[in-house]
Amino acid sequence: MFRVRRTQLDKHTPAAGVADADDRHILIDESHITDTGAIALEGVLNALPPVRHGDEPEGGSASSI
Repeated sequence: MFRVRRTQLDKHTPAAGVADADDRHILIDESHITDTGAIALEGVLNALPPVRHGDEPEGGSASSI
C-alpha cells in the first residue's frame, strides 16, 4: 500500500521515498503539494493494479509516461 505524506524536507529535496515489507512511503515537501493533493495521489496510487516484475507495458515502464 502506498502512503503519501506532506512534510518539511531539505530545500533541495522536493520528494523522497522509502519502502518496508508492507508499505511504500512517499514523502513530498509541503511546499510542493497540498493536503488534498497528497490524499488524491495516495488514492490513485492505491487504485492501480499491481504489476509483476517483467509485466511492464510495451514501450517502457509507467515512470516514462
